[in-house]
Amino acid sequence: MDLSTIFAWIVTVLAGLACIGALAVVLVAEFYAIRRTIDRHRPKPAFDPTSRWWRERGALGIPERRP
Repeated sequence: MDLSTIFAWIVTVLAGLACIGALAVVLVAEFYAIRRTIDRHRPKPAFDPTSRWWRERGALGIPERRP
């Protein structure tokens, strides 16, 4: 085996790993982009399951703490 052949094998293997890594990054990015798009277009619930709206407005606050 010649030194140039070993160098060519190393460069080929590294290029293949770089392509596989780039493909993995693109697939993960697409997965999260699709997930974000689905969440953005999902209809909002008709009610607030966390009741945050009421807590933020103090409508159900303790009477002693109301201004």
